[in-house]
Amino acid sequence: MQSIREHTQNYELIVIDNGSTDGTVAYLHTQPDVIVHENNGNLGFAKGYNQGIELSKGENILFLNNDTIVTEHWLENMLNVLYENERVGMVGPVTNYSSGHQQIPVTYTDLSELDSFARQHCEENAGCYLDVRRLVGFCLLAKRSALDEIGDFDETFGIGDFENDDLCLRALRSGYLLRVVHDSYIHHIDHATMNQLEETNSSILLQQNRHRAWGKWGKDIHLLIYKPLMKVSLCMITLDAEMTLSRSLDSILDEIDEIIIVDLGSTDNTVEIASNYTPHAFSFPVQQDGDDPYRYAFAQTTNPYVIWLEQGQVFTSKLIKKLCSYKFTLEDDQDKVALTDDTFLFKRAAGFQMPAIKKEERTH
Repeated sequence: MQSIREHTQNYELIVIDNGSTDGTVAYLHTQPDVIVHENNGNLGFAKGYNQGIELSKGENILFLNNDTIVTEHWLENMLNVLYENERVGMVGPVTNYSSGHQQIPVTYTDLSELDSFARQHCEENAGCYLDVRRLVGFCLLAKRSALDEIGDFDETFGIGDFENDDLCLRALRSGYLLRVVHDSYIHHIDHATMNQLEETNSSILLQQNRHRAWGKWGKDIHLLIYKPLMKVSLCMITLDAEMTLSRSLDSILDEIDEIIIVDLGSTDNTVEIASNYTPHAFSFPVQQDGDDPYRYAFAQTTNPYVIWLEQGQVFTSKLIKKLCSYKFTLEDDQDKVALTDDTFLFKRAAGFQMPAIKKEERTH
């Protein structure tokens, strides 16, 4: 708590004690800035964290293990990344000890050197972050609004890990981004909490929770977390669209894998702008059959799924989040899913489909 007080401003400090048998609880009650909740035994991280959520009042919730030491600007730099993009749901710092992407090489050998190392590292990596599929629960910052949507920690995991993997998977499948913040550094002591258990018990608990995760999700949870995202081709028909084309494509560019543009004879700079985004920009003379340009565009696609973008259409952050959710969750037996009433993601193998709005135009 000393490092939190030294390096943090504007926070609410809630401590969940999971059945300490030493002087921890008595000490906590002497700290006027700490909200204390006592459990009679070790109820696990998931239960403890959920109790903390219920007691908290903030719009952002930081889950922090007791075997950590925070450093300068740790929280404010994580908050900067958390709100860099509406779709970011959770972030975590880098550290000396962790699984996954959050562990970095360190040069200090004594805690007296920690602050100077952290300061130099964060200055060299100012503003840097990495999009990842998994964050570790030793330090996890989440938007309350994201937790309200995906749910809190699953308490059935009890003691023995996998509760944070489960939370991350639910966030990914809801279309949220997870990020490691490289200019936020926290020292983490090697499994201090789990090491209190006997090695045999720890191994058994870990295996039990692995099976619980399998039972909940139907397969290895890490295979789901790191599942390759389905690839999407975007098709668009244009005519004199120079005023709107860049804005339309920029709104969805990061989430599609191929752009097919068929132009119907623009007299402005539409084709030149399209060529800056894709090598697949084609000119197509207007013919009597209005379906032909659309069929031609569809025939150029190479990815398993296709989406139509109407001229002038802009994908909002909410719509992008929904698209990303489908990229994680769409099953092979689903030929078509709706993003909006007139925007669909459909399987290429299911055959050509006109944009819904064009179908409506032809019926009037």
